[in-house]
Amino acid sequence: TAVFPTQPPLPTLLPTRLPTQTPTITPPPPPSPTPTPLQIAVLPAWETALTQAIATTDQPWQIISHEQPNKLLQSGQIDAALDWNSDGSLIWQNPIALAIPFTMNWDNITQTEADQIIANGHPDVTIQPWSEMEPTHKALRIDGRSPTDPTYPFQQRLILAARPGNETAVSTLTTQLTNTIQPDPVIELAAVGDIMLDRALGRQLQTDITFPFAHVAPLLQQADITLGNVESALGDTGTPAPKSYAFRAPPAAAQSLAAAGFDIVSLANNHAMDFGPDALLQGIDLLKANNIIPTGAGKNANTAHAPAIININGLTLAVLSYVHVPVEYKGFDTEIWTATENTPGLAWAHPEQIRADVTAVSKPTEQQTDLVVVMLHSGYEYVEAPSPPQIAAAHAAIDAGADLVIGHHAHILQGVEFYKDGVIVYGLGNFAFEIDGEPETAVLHAWLDANGVREIAFTPIVIQFGGQPRLATPTEAFGIRQKIYTLSTYLPNQ
Repeated sequence: TAVFPTQPPLPTLLPTRLPTQTPTITPPPPPSPTPTPLQIAVLPAWETALTQAIATTDQPWQIISHEQPNKLLQSGQIDAALDWNSDGSLIWQNPIALAIPFTMNWDNITQTEADQIIANGHPDVTIQPWSEMEPTHKALRIDGRSPTDPTYPFQQRLILAARPGNETAVSTLTTQLTNTIQPDPVIELAAVGDIMLDRALGRQLQTDITFPFAHVAPLLQQADITLGNVESALGDTGTPAPKSYAFRAPPAAAQSLAAAGFDIVSLANNHAMDFGPDALLQGIDLLKANNIIPTGAGKNANTAHAPAIININGLTLAVLSYVHVPVEYKGFDTEIWTATENTPGLAWAHPEQIRADVTAVSKPTEQQTDLVVVMLHSGYEYVEAPSPPQIAAAHAAIDAGADLVIGHHAHILQGVEFYKDGVIVYGLGNFAFEIDGEPETAVLHAWLDANGVREIAFTPIVIQFGGQPRLATPTEAFGIRQKIYTLSTYLPNQ
């Protein structure tokens, strides 16, 4: 038997242990040096805004509240200054108005005359920031430029200036300050009186929708919001009511209004239902289809009294519209068109209802708005003095918190009343209307901020044969403004 030798066992292999390495110790980076605080002087009124802006920057600042920051900077005592009208970076500016009483028949001066008033003063002129104006006064135009014009010459400028060597730090702060300090929001509103796009204007617009407002559209379009009163039915349905005059504009009239720049219109008047409730509702649909908000009428009382609410430049504006006109000489009574719970119609200007509606949008609620404007179709035709119902309705609106009441119906201009904290423009007359009567009218311009109406002004207009409005000549404009101012002086509260 063969004998095989025994295989010796394989040795167990152990991993070779590497020699321990000496760890490398990396020293921590040296701490970044803390920037040296810079000193900045600021007018006391702007200290809070500056503090907020500095909180968003890496550079530490020491704030010094002082009445003359520029003086400290010029003497080398500080590193930067936030002050008026120095050399540096513009942070904010506010026009300086040359304000006079509203009823003075004085509206425009030359640059030379303005410079003389700034230098020497004038007994009738108050020099003040435009943001602090009250509507009882108006700003003189300087060579036709208003305080809202970018080229208006007199500006109060808030400037951030730096000592040489600190430009980089100040540049960062400039950006933050500009974002922090914003001008108070302002709405520029334009409004006109009666618009009737039947008759000659209705025929013209069916081939050219721009015709009725061709000469005035740029004026209407430049405002933030433009209002008017549509003095007719609108559409192609219905039968005429048994009254002296029944107006119905063609469907294309809605496009014409939109092209001209109208945003909100009142249908609360004595012609909106001239062709019945179906025509009223058709007109409402046509306006909405062209992005125009109708007010003062609807399928029932709730919609007729519902406000148009719009947000503009950070402010919320509500518009309500009402009608209160006398019985026609042939006996027709517009009040029968008052909307009910179940029937289409208009918002009748009962003072107690106006107070309730205005209160609902001005008191602290979810629907609260910053500003309330009321359009009021009321008064006696061709009578310059406001009627008692017209005054009662307008006063009720202001008493309840409205800021501005805009009137029409008389077919002629009426005056302006400054009542409590509000402004009442009683009558803007006709605007686009083929009708016998005075051709003089005007576009109302109102600037509103969070406190209400800041200033109003008028652009005089003349209605041509056939109803098309145009800008007044300088001679015509002087007479139209003079009439508005004179009518206003005879009203109370002036």
